[in-house]
Amino acid sequence: MQNMQHRFALLVLLHMQVCQLLKDCEWKVVLNDFDNLGGDQAVFFRQHPVTSVASVFQNLTDSAIDLNDKNSHYLGFPYYLKINLTCLTQDAVKVIRKAHLTGLRPIVTVRFEASVNPEHQKPEQLQIEMKGAPYRLQGPCASEEVCQMCWYTPMPMMKRSVMMEVLVESNGLGLEVDSKRFLMNINGYMKKTETGLQSSLGDKVTTLVEVMSLYSPTRPIWSTFNQAPVLILGGFHAYKIILVSDSEFADFTAVEVAIDSCWIGSLNCPLYMFSSSIYDAIAMESVLFIRQNQLVYYFTGNYSVLSPRVPGSSLWTRVLNDICVSQLNPVHFPHNGSEYVIAVGGGMHEGEFFLGTIRDGVVQFPESHARGRKTVCEYLKISCTILWAIYITEEEKIVLLVEETKKNESSYYIVAYDQVNAAFRMLYHLPRFIPKDTEKGFVMLLGLEEYTDSLLIPRGLSYNPFSTIFYIWGNVVLQSYDLVNYILLSGFPQESPISYFILSYVGEVVFVTDSEEIWFSVEGSSVVSRLHPSEAWDMYLSLQLMRESKDFSLNESFVSLFFNKEGLQQLVYIMDGQGEGKLIKRNFPLHYILSYQLLIVNQYRSVYFHNAQNIRFIHPCSFSVMHLVDLPAPQRFTRMEHYCTEPPDVMDSTGFHNNMSLVVYQGLIFQLLWLHADYSRPYADPVHDPTWRWWKNRKKYAEYFFYVASNGNSSGGVYVNMESYLKIYDLQPNNELPSKIYLDKNNVYSFSVFLSIKLTRESRREMLEENSLDFVWLTIVLAHPKFVVSNLHRHYLIGRGSILYTVTISDTGQYAKQELSGTNLLKSSMALKVINAGTNCYQYTVSGPKLQGYAMVPILIGCPPGKRLAFDITRTLRYTTKQNKRYFDCTHKNPELPCFSFSDVFYPFFLIQDMVTGDSGPFMGSYVLRIIGGGPYSESRIHIYSPSEILDYNTKNGSTPQSLIWMRANRTKPPLTNSEGFDIFSGTDGGIKWVCEQNSPCYDVVPLELTAPDYFFLVEVSNRAVDNSTYCDYDLEFVIHIHGLRLSPSRAITFMKISMAILTSIVVLYILHQVLGPMIWAGFTRLIQRVEEAIAVWTATARGTPNTCPPCRPTSAATATCPGAAWKNWPPSVLSSPSRVHACIQTCLSSPQSQQPERPYTFLLCSLRLARTIVTKLALLGGFSWLKQRGSGLSTAALEQTIVSQNCKDLNPRGIGLNASARLRPVENGGWYSIIGLPQFN
Repeated sequence: MQNMQHRFALLVLLHMQVCQLLKDCEWKVVLNDFDNLGGDQAVFFRQHPVTSVASVFQNLTDSAIDLNDKNSHYLGFPYYLKINLTCLTQDAVKVIRKAHLTGLRPIVTVRFEASVNPEHQKPEQLQIEMKGAPYRLQGPCASEEVCQMCWYTPMPMMKRSVMMEVLVESNGLGLEVDSKRFLMNINGYMKKTETGLQSSLGDKVTTLVEVMSLYSPTRPIWSTFNQAPVLILGGFHAYKIILVSDSEFADFTAVEVAIDSCWIGSLNCPLYMFSSSIYDAIAMESVLFIRQNQLVYYFTGNYSVLSPRVPGSSLWTRVLNDICVSQLNPVHFPHNGSEYVIAVGGGMHEGEFFLGTIRDGVVQFPESHARGRKTVCEYLKISCTILWAIYITEEEKIVLLVEETKKNESSYYIVAYDQVNAAFRMLYHLPRFIPKDTEKGFVMLLGLEEYTDSLLIPRGLSYNPFSTIFYIWGNVVLQSYDLVNYILLSGFPQESPISYFILSYVGEVVFVTDSEEIWFSVEGSSVVSRLHPSEAWDMYLSLQLMRESKDFSLNESFVSLFFNKEGLQQLVYIMDGQGEGKLIKRNFPLHYILSYQLLIVNQYRSVYFHNAQNIRFIHPCSFSVMHLVDLPAPQRFTRMEHYCTEPPDVMDSTGFHNNMSLVVYQGLIFQLLWLHADYSRPYADPVHDPTWRWWKNRKKYAEYFFYVASNGNSSGGVYVNMESYLKIYDLQPNNELPSKIYLDKNNVYSFSVFLSIKLTRESRREMLEENSLDFVWLTIVLAHPKFVVSNLHRHYLIGRGSILYTVTISDTGQYAKQELSGTNLLKSSMALKVINAGTNCYQYTVSGPKLQGYAMVPILIGCPPGKRLAFDITRTLRYTTKQNKRYFDCTHKNPELPCFSFSDVFYPFFLIQDMVTGDSGPFMGSYVLRIIGGGPYSESRIHIYSPSEILDYNTKNGSTPQSLIWMRANRTKPPLTNSEGFDIFSGTDGGIKWVCEQNSPCYDVVPLELTAPDYFFLVEVSNRAVDNSTYCDYDLEFVIHIHGLRLSPSRAITFMKISMAILTSIVVLYILHQVLGPMIWAGFTRLIQRVEEAIAVWTATARGTPNTCPPCRPTSAATATCPGAAWKNWPPSVLSSPSRVHACIQTCLSSPQSQQPERPYTFLLCSLRLARTIVTKLALLGGFSWLKQRGSGLSTAALEQTIVSQNCKDLNPRGIGLNASARLRPVENGGWYSIIGLPQFN
């Protein structure tokens, strides 16, 4: 009892020491709708950008924003992140205000999880860092400038990403607040109704009192690993209720699913009892699966951001309608862009299984593998039942746990089914009884061991693809590295069999028994520890109750356990004193429990130091301090792209942002991420950075914009600093191993491990074996030693009581696959272990004790994400011009798509661009270049060629002769080709010459203009199967514009003949015009006059008007000076027709001499001009429609010349029947004369 009191007191002191380090306040982050700043917490279900943001940017005229740039896309996201502080003992409002005034600014880092299917967008690791913008909340405020405030940042979204992890950190000023992680996942299972948001899965359950109790059994949470935005949990007895959460159960909604509860038991599918419970519930990226009795349903979420092939479901859909399903088994890892689920048959389908495939929201369950083939029972030739099934995706192999059912005994088998060859293979026959313990913690099952009388009863299977460790669990735990040879972890007792088994995939294993015991183990170790119930757990619970923690209670029920990126999480149902209950998620104190167990289990003894009695625990750890040093820059191996941003500066003297400035912040973040997504264009920019296009036109005015802002005159009240939106390529290591490592071919990852023992004054007379460098050894365990090797170099630092290990992890280059960037990577791992560390070594940090001496890092072997092949247009233009000593661009230039001449040799160059580190260098590997499409005149006419056409146009192995589009320029040495006949180029030998042979599509293209025709080729460049320098399958498609195509000989001769004929005709016509033109024109004029006269005569005859002319001689001598004065007595019927006037004049001239005017020449010209003028005026007044077609006046020069030369200067308008006010005046159109004033005919 005294020993227990000493231990408890020691633990209290230790716990108080840790509690003193904990902060009173922590970050709190919620979503706010775009148009509801400062409002209630929103649900993340809207997925479309906000277009109204663009109108706000129209006001930013005097800023770095270039709205005329075609690359500008200033839209917004539908949500904001609202950042606050919550405190245990202090007033949060006052704390936030004080923190702001002392300089605290939250730094928010949003990390996007790549989607399962990389078909639409290449996988990438991306995060963006944003500083919070202070915002003053609306509300009553008596005397202070700020009463309530918070910080805001946009909640960014990326296409093809439905999971976002938000990390909130302090900027290091003012109040100290620890970093905190939040999940902001899109919930595609909500719908908007008239009454608000509702779950589309069913009806919401408002209380859990009736469906949950302290006696509810624990059950697992199944999902696709790190890919499910929404998790679900079923298993509520007699209720078809599931818990739905988009935040890993930080909050949740209880829903009664809208499915029919049917009893469909039959002889083919016997059911021993009916229950409405949801037995199996599995969450995937965009689909949820549940099983009720033998019925399987699925529901597709509304995730438009994933570009699914099917719309979201409105009702639960039943699958495997004719199948009796006994259980669903999850497949935790996707493969080839698809997710999977396994349905195990029962009843008449005993021994069958069905592998469901989910891709882009489409669920497909093919017919049973046994259709037309043997079932596993027929293969084993026994009567059997499948207890569990797992799918090892890398090997496309399904592993089955099969039970042979007999009357008195059962046998168990491990059988593998090869998906490719459709064949079974027997892997292992489990022993009937449990082997005896050898007191070593494990038993190797070689067939020579002794057995107990207890039956070995397996229940399920688990597999870690990173460590390649395979588990069989039930009332024992068996593990294997090859599925054939097994060891038994004898530390686990068989009294209570395992209910479910969960893996962290980073080395930690937890399993829960039927009696709700929680057990823990480390992969690769034989140590198995019981965490709950245990003495250590009771002590930790007592300490929490002393602290009055709201997350712990004596009246609580254990609901579920699961791992996330923060470690082991526990769902607990807690009852309060009023009979009400609540479901909470809390961090399971794994490392606290293990460290407490270490102090409880290990004995201590009394020691004397400086004449004082002390107690000392036996030190089971062989070292005291472990440090990681000399780590490389993390981005090269973690492949994490990182952007850094700040909110725009506001002109308000208080520094608080308003709604408009936050809208600008939204638009800037949207534009930055749009540029990032658009950077995958095939042509490489001159500067390898996505932000280069953004500011390239405004960079030179940066000082001016800063000057305007410094005077508080920035348009829109905000200043956009172009240096605040950057992509960071040189993040520094934090002396911790990364969460995962990507290795390309022959890549090397190296670091150093610094291990120290206690100093002499700290050891306090410890025995040599407890504190000696000779007992400190480091080892590296690799999951795939064929593909990855490690080297360790040990260095003694005697004077410092330390050992320095230099560790090198290298890829061997033996991995056979070559894939696209970030796809189908081989999952492997590296386990760093200090001998005898296991669960014996801990480091006490600010956040509590942490296990040290063991670390497992996943390694992904293959082509890492973030690498791409780009067409180096800058170098191509420069080198092609140099080699050909000329460069002919197109008539209509396009900077985005330069032209190349058909007659010149084309020398393409390519770049390998690393989007993560910013490296960009020439591609020196081998590649194949193919023309896979083309079209004349424009890009829109490009036609994709068929495989046979591609072979014809690019190789000499095609079926059509004389069909090559191009050929290798260097013909001095034999060309290197692949198996299909395509030429293999390298980075130093890539010149091609355009030929466009007779049967090629670019032969004999008809020009549309007077220039030679253009042609647009779609070019594919790939290094697949021809380049041994990388695991990456670089596949690039780009368009090249070729101008100056040659015409075919026949068409060229035809065009020449036509051109010569046209030129000859033009010359002949010109000569004829110059020689015969005047005569032809005179004859044509006479013909027209005669036609008019004939028409006039015909008209007069038709109207019955006598064709008589008035007297020709003037009635008085006063008017004889201008014979036209005689027109005073001419009737309008004559004056209204030029033909009549002309006929009458001809009559006068042919009349006897006594009746002719004295000056007939003058009479003729002057009268004719005046007559035409009068008739024209009448036509303008609308009198004659036929005259309007002939013209509306006389030439100004001709009329003036006639009047002057014929002595009509004194022409009296009254003499021709016009008003005195009538006068000649030029009309504005064409310089014609017209008479102003109405004619007066007497």
